[in-house]
Amino acid sequence: MSQHDMIIANQSFANFRTDLNNGLQALASMSSGANAPSTPYAGQMWIDTTTATAWQPKIYDGAAWINLPFFINTATNDANLTTTEVTSLVPAESDPQSVALAIALG
Repeated sequence: MSQHDMIIANQSFANFRTDLNNGLQALASMSSGANAPSTPYAGQMWIDTTTATAWQPKIYDGAAWINLPFFINTATNDANLTTTEVTSLVPAESDPQSVALAIALG
């Protein structure tokens, strides 16, 4: 896990190689970490690892980090929808004859 400003400065070859490798590592890890990248770009994704067992993927819209509607459960190696997003996406059922439907994934 690493983060990088994604700016490769004009520098000596050895420093360039290190800087480039650090940038590629940040891309490969989706800039994961407990803090947001210091230089975000619109469309950039980041995995917030503040909570060790519930990583929160986010995407930068050019002004703010937006939570994606799921989290990664590192204890079970699974992705789960977050309650808030599921509740806001599912309309309230008004039919008293309706039957609940459960879908098992995986």
